[in-house]
Amino acid sequence: MSGHVEITEKRNGNIDIVTVKGRLDAGSSETAQERINGGVLDAGGRNLLVNLCELDYISSSGLRVLLATLKRLKADGGGALRIACAQPQILEVFTMAGGFHRIFLLSPDEATALAGFPAGGP
Repeated sequence: MSGHVEITEKRNGNIDIVTVKGRLDAGSSETAQERINGGVLDAGGRNLLVNLCELDYISSSGLRVLLATLKRLKADGGGALRIACAQPQILEVFTMAGGFHRIFLLSPDEATALAGFPAGGP
């Protein structure tokens, strides 16, 4: 069963921050993809931090949203994607899903993720 998802967007300098709370599953992944593409990437965002620190659950559909976002950033001429998450159950999914923990730059919190972006950024 699909649960509730809350997605918010904000900017910190040249970094777009998308916070996802609740459940990122088959029922909410399309909404998340539209918000990330329409709200951030279509508007020219190239430095993206996805904050999953308050995410309760992520399915393979949610992982596909993140992977598609990373691929689009690379295809559009580069950019940076970092993920903030310290939730053990979410990190376990990244690890068990074929090494997603090696594909994405993961940080334990938003402040650490922000500090990981290059100064000036792409």
